[in-house]
Amino acid sequence: MAVMVANAFALPAWAQSTVQAQDDSAALETIHVTADRQGSKTKTDVVRLKEKDESTATDMRALLQDEPAIDFGGGTGAAQFLTIRGMGQNSVDIKIDNAYSDSQVLYHQGRFILDPALVKIVSVQKGAGSASAGIGQTNGSIIAKTVDAADLLKGLDKDWGVKVNAGYASNRNHSYGATVFGRAGLFDGLVSYNRVDEGDYKPGKGYANDINGGKTIPYSALDKRNYLVKLGANFGNHRLVVSRMQDQQRGERTIREEFTTTSSLPLTRQAPVYRETTLVNNNIEWTAKDWGFIETLNANAYLMQNTRYSADDRACGYCGNIPGPTTTKITTKGANVNLDSRIGDTLLKYGVNYRHQEIQPHAFLNTYYRLSNPHKADTGAYVEAIHNIGDFTLTGGLRYDHFKFKAVDGKTASGSKLNPSLGMIWQPTDTLNFSVVHNYASRSPRLYDALLTHSINRITLPINNRGVVSIAEGTKAERARNTEIGFNYNNGKFSANGSYFWQHIKDALANPQNRHGDNTQANYLRNITNAGYIKNRGYELGAAWRDGGLTARIGVSHAKPRIYDTHPDNLLSANPEFAVPVGRTWTAGLSYRFNQPNLEVGVRNRTVQKSAGTVLVRNEATSTDVRKTHNVTDVFLNWKPLNNDNLNVNFAVNNLFNRFYYPHSQRATITTWPGAGRDVRLGVNYRF
Repeated sequence: MAVMVANAFALPAWAQSTVQAQDDSAALETIHVTADRQGSKTKTDVVRLKEKDESTATDMRALLQDEPAIDFGGGTGAAQFLTIRGMGQNSVDIKIDNAYSDSQVLYHQGRFILDPALVKIVSVQKGAGSASAGIGQTNGSIIAKTVDAADLLKGLDKDWGVKVNAGYASNRNHSYGATVFGRAGLFDGLVSYNRVDEGDYKPGKGYANDINGGKTIPYSALDKRNYLVKLGANFGNHRLVVSRMQDQQRGERTIREEFTTTSSLPLTRQAPVYRETTLVNNNIEWTAKDWGFIETLNANAYLMQNTRYSADDRACGYCGNIPGPTTTKITTKGANVNLDSRIGDTLLKYGVNYRHQEIQPHAFLNTYYRLSNPHKADTGAYVEAIHNIGDFTLTGGLRYDHFKFKAVDGKTASGSKLNPSLGMIWQPTDTLNFSVVHNYASRSPRLYDALLTHSINRITLPINNRGVVSIAEGTKAERARNTEIGFNYNNGKFSANGSYFWQHIKDALANPQNRHGDNTQANYLRNITNAGYIKNRGYELGAAWRDGGLTARIGVSHAKPRIYDTHPDNLLSANPEFAVPVGRTWTAGLSYRFNQPNLEVGVRNRTVQKSAGTVLVRNEATSTDVRKTHNVTDVFLNWKPLNNDNLNVNFAVNNLFNRFYYPHSQRATITTWPGAGRDVRLGVNYRF
């Protein structure tokens, strides 16, 4: 993907806002990219609205497949796990319009829902962020910005419009959607609806399921329904935007969504029933420019709800064996104020962040303790300075974070961290720069899994007794230290970039998951606590050649996370939500765009090399820890019949050779979901 990087304020692109579209007519073509001020990554971390419209992608995995440092597990919807540089969902975030939560429903499922149809740009931060990166940015994040009416009006000669899309995929998938947008005077707005209907999908050649010997994965079907309503108003240099977004997944799903149903994990244990997983985000955002001493202001407040609905949980031990419908909620309230000011030749970035999370289980099932909804508040403030001296750009920042945690039994914990960040870019020529960053970031204890918060204590059912999870006295936020060196080279036709990083995370946090302890007592209690430390190191390299209509690219990423458990009870886990030994990953692509007709054809490949062993140092590797090499090749086509971006006809054959494989960002066992087999896809989107 080609990304043009702009140098505003005579600073390199990484010194600008995280993802900021320009206000002029080139907004869809030129993006300020930061990779969160890590300096060296400004070429492969962004997917723009234009590129999204030129693809058949209907989920985040397909949208980010060209980024080798990101890996998705198999399956559909909440079955998928995500890693960035091998680090899992417990320490990475997806931010949508600067709203995000670090709580999860259950450790047997992913915690990210996002339909790319509703977003205009997606950026990737890797490793520990700088002072201005936000709350809890120890291992990176995926940052998405939802689409505005103004984005869709560009290129149209009127004040309103409609965008429609439809898609078909041979691997049991079809999609459709529509967006109505417009402006009148000071106001603009849009209403967007999108639906993706996925049937039980087919893995690659040779697969047969354990239920009826069929070629499809049972209980992988999903009905995904998503909408976005957005209203904006412009008052001089000020803009106010109010929005509501909903992503919902419906289907007959198993309890442990990371696993399929197999002979070793039969239907009686997986108990599939109709379930819904819903993410709703209500957001209000205020932006301003040239407001006295404040050069730019970006502030937002949000109310986010993650909800799990199940039609019947009588066969679900995790859920308390409750017959009939149940609803579990995670509510997150937050606000961010981010300001830029200039003092002489120095750009000053400063602001505050706040986030409050609360879990509401369907019911409390423990009678020994007096229980209430667990909740946590995070508060942060930061200041960061960026200054040019000749060929050098220097950054320095300081972030203060404080958390207050209340467990389900009423026990509390709190703590604070000061996190400095330093960076330097040396640009000896117009085409080459070198960078180094040294960042600290902290992350507070996660609330215990929402589905387990009800705290079962039934002596008659000891196998389902997970007890009460509290928090140990003196529990601290875990703290990451990340050092990274890198380079960027771009002479117009040829570009290359690379980085090497070292990361150390102290006071690694454990959320108890072991249900096989002494759980026969009515007062069975376990604690969230600090239990060890984590190390990670690795590198990324990429190169691209662009000449006329020809684009060729190659990239590689490798990381080696290691978890050191120092707790006497061995509480840290090698489960995929913590970290995964993803094999060295290569991505490559070759494409050509013709002028007449306006047609691009191309091929891409993603190869993940064999990985053996475990991230947990105290464990000895076994044959079950082997993740095999796999490579998947796709061919694709984009045709613009109107010779502009208003109408795109997209065609692709994903997994061209119908390879059977297991993605690496999940457990190394055959009970997990295989990757999808050959998939012939056709998609059309039209803006008029």
